[in-house]
Amino acid sequence: MDSFEFKRNNFDLIRLLASLQVVVLHGYHHFEIEYGSLFISFLSLFPGVPIFFVVSGFLISASLERSSSITSYIQNRLLRIYPALWGCFLFSILTMFIMFTPQLDFVEFGRWTLAQLTIGQFYNPDFLRGYGVGVLNGSLWTIPVELQFYVILPFVYILLKKLNWSSFALIILILILVAINQFYIGSLSEDKSVLTKLFGVTVFPYLYIFMFGVLLQRNLSFVSKLLANKSLFLFVLYLSSAFLSSILDLNYQGSYLNPLSALMLSLLVISMAYSKVDKFGNILNGNDISYGVYIYHMIFVNMLIQSGLFSPELNLLIMILLTIIAALCSWKIIEKPALSLKKYSIKSLKNNNSNKQIL
Repeated sequence: MDSFEFKRNNFDLIRLLASLQVVVLHGYHHFEIEYGSLFISFLSLFPGVPIFFVVSGFLISASLERSSSITSYIQNRLLRIYPALWGCFLFSILTMFIMFTPQLDFVEFGRWTLAQLTIGQFYNPDFLRGYGVGVLNGSLWTIPVELQFYVILPFVYILLKKLNWSSFALIILILILVAINQFYIGSLSEDKSVLTKLFGVTVFPYLYIFMFGVLLQRNLSFVSKLLANKSLFLFVLYLSSAFLSSILDLNYQGSYLNPLSALMLSLLVISMAYSKVDKFGNILNGNDISYGVYIYHMIFVNMLIQSGLFSPELNLLIMILLTIIAALCSWKIIEKPALSLKKYSIKSLKNNNSNKQIL
């Protein structure tokens, strides 16, 4: 059995699998593939976006605690997100102009460009509605959510430190965040206003899922004793919770999980991160291409739909292949060099919780 060490984990592989889950589901639906629905239903039980949020909560909270300063923490987060994102944007612009001739409004184009390069990746202008699926890269709506989490996390730590990390305070905080999530989900079917849509790209409907990751990272003894090397048990437990959710008519798929499913998925993800690490921990040999896979795949979905050259099934295969190639190029040419500038790396952590720097 693998011994528990914080820095020895399967997170790179888990993030890649989560990215590929999103890729396959988007390809299946946008290419309108007519069979394989049973496989898609099973794959939908493991939604990539909530998995990203749990992993972010776990790892980014560790990064915050061990960073030498807030400046270092912020620099590391910016280096992780923006270089690859800007490269992806340039590539998406190039492919869009090759495949499509938009009716450009240069003011709107400038506004859209600014949004894409900063924190408004969810914004999609009218001149793109006739291209591909009508949105150039809709998956990027999660980028502002992640960025907001990075910003809000130090303030959450300050608040919880003032409350001495009280278990009661944590429970109340989680319950408030769950209530916000459930209120938002309940309003989706009735309220189609711009404000509701904008609230959906804030961190608040998803913050409780991030916080599950944070709390698990803060309780590594719990992870070590009850989750590490127990992924099969947690897998069965998670499927059981999904079955229960289906009976109770609760949402157990997609980005808007019911709280029970979100909690059980969080436990499963962290369990898998620390199970069979000797076997899976280095399977990618340090090539963390998950971010590239996530941000590039919709570019190729749009290109293939716009071209109309291939069958839906062939479109899916070509899209996956091109996405992986683009992700590898992004990792080698942009992301890895950018990450080498970081002042701190999660990989370099010592397995010593007593050295945590708590805000």
